[in-house]
This record gives sequence, structure tokens and C-alpha cells, in this order.
Amino acid sequence: MDSPPHNAGDDIDTGSHDDDSAGYDDGNTGYDDDGTSVGTSPRTTDYEDPIGDLLPYASVDSNWWYWIAAPIALFVLSLVGGILFFVAFLFDILLTGGILSVTTGILFAGIASLIGLVLSVMFPVAVYVDARALCEAPESSWSPDPVLYGLVALAGVVVTAFTVSIPFGIYYLYRRHVAVGTP
Repeated sequence: MDSPPHNAGDDIDTGSHDDDSAGYDDGNTGYDDDGTSVGTSPRTTDYEDPIGDLLPYASVDSNWWYWIAAPIALFVLSLVGGILFFVAFLFDILLTGGILSVTTGILFAGIASLIGLVLSVMFPVAVYVDARALCEAPESSWSPDPVLYGLVALAGVVVTAFTVSIPFGIYYLYRRHVAVGTP
């Protein structure tokens, strides 16, 4: 995506900077002539925010990253549950002909499907909100593009049914941990 044209006067007194300057500090700490704080506001962004106020603004300390970790947790729990179901099914065939384990499996598959439906909506939203918080936080050394990361998360859910979302979520949470120390 092309960035808008850059005018020479755009950077005057705005504190804007390139994304490559992690840990940006312009030295303007204190107060302006009218008494407003200078140098303590979030860093300006170089992306156009198409969502605007439709989604909440969060801080880096918010818990939106829980929704990013949730598909990973669901995958691990589903994997363990599938293994336990297979073992239980082998024993249940001898006892009841498999009726008990199949009924339990259908119940748990329905619950996992409902959780997956909620995650398919919340995962891209959480990636966008959390990436926007990281991008605007002055203490963050990583500045992900919220639009790009939100679209990758949406494509990972819609096109690949969470297949890409698991490695993407692990990558995102690792980079977030390196940048701000959480999770």
C-alpha cells in the first residue's frame, strides 16, 4: 500500500517519526507555552485508521492479547481432547459398544464449535485493537501495522479456518513479548 505524499511541513511540532526508530524520544518532556504536556503523548502513527472509533482503543497493558492466545489454547485443548477421545473410544467399544464416548464426543464437539465461532469474530478484532495499542504506545519497541495484521488475522480465520492463525498468533505473541514484556 502506498503511503500518502509527504509534505515538508508535516513533521513540524508533531513529534512524528519513522517506525524504524524504536524507543523514539525527541527530548520534549515538560510543558508547552499554554501549559499542555509535551512529549508524553502517544507517538503519532504512520497508518490510516479505517476503523476509527468503531473498535475500542486499548493500552498496551490491556488484556486483548488473551483473545489472540485463545485459538492457540483451543487448538492444544482440542488436540489433547481428541487423543483422550480416541483412547476412551477404544475402551468404550468393549464396554458399551461406543455409545457413551460418541455421545460425549458430539457434546464436546458442539461446545468447541461454539467457542470457535466466538473466536472467529474476536480474533481479528483483538489483533487489530492490540496492534493499534502497540503501534501508538511510546514504550513499545515494535510497531505493527494494525490494518495489515488485522487483515492477516481475518484471512487466517476465514480462508484457512484457523490453520494460519495458530502460527500467526504464536508469532504475534512472541513479538509482543519481546516488545513490551507481556505475555
